[in-house]
Amino acid sequence: MSEQSGIRDRRRAETRSAIVRAATRLFLDRGVARTSIDDIAAGAGIARRTFFLHFPSKEDVLFHYLEGHISRAARALEDLPPGAEAHQGVQAVMAVLLDLFEDPSAGTDELADLRAELIATSRGLPASLALRLQRAQSALADALRERFPDPAGWPLLSAHLGACMGAAAAAALAVERPEARAGAIREAVDRASAGFTV
Repeated sequence: MSEQSGIRDRRRAETRSAIVRAATRLFLDRGVARTSIDDIAAGAGIARRTFFLHFPSKEDVLFHYLEGHISRAARALEDLPPGAEAHQGVQAVMAVLLDLFEDPSAGTDELADLRAELIATSRGLPASLALRLQRAQSALADALRERFPDPAGWPLLSAHLGACMGAAAAAALAVERPEARAGAIREAVDRASAGFTV
């Protein structure tokens, strides 16, 4: 990587972080519905068009952490022993995601209540968010298939991953008390995994 592209990448990351900080502050103060993209841009000290270079909609900022978490979860597959089975790969991936969800420094849970409110009021995920979540699950499935290359096991592997991710999302939305959310998600994922580990 050239020095110039390194500087460009750093500036891009700084701008994205400024957008996330401004949006988080505004969302927590006003709510998502009463926060405009212009408000976020002003709070981040950027032009409105710059916002769209980083996020397709203001709602997507609620899931700003997703790509980084997915990359970290996929890297967990590198630590598995050579004889590991596919269900252990899914469990390793989910363990990283759950640990990140509980880690206060990751900032994942800070906006969880607003994500739940958004989904409840819009009667489902907005299209851009549904696409983002689908891409995240596909990225994990691809990483798992690379680690466990036998195509005969892929349907079960994909079903296991889908069950765990669906259980995690459903539990996150169903729990109203933030302090109970992480435990409920872990329990839901454990139950979703039960049939795949025998």
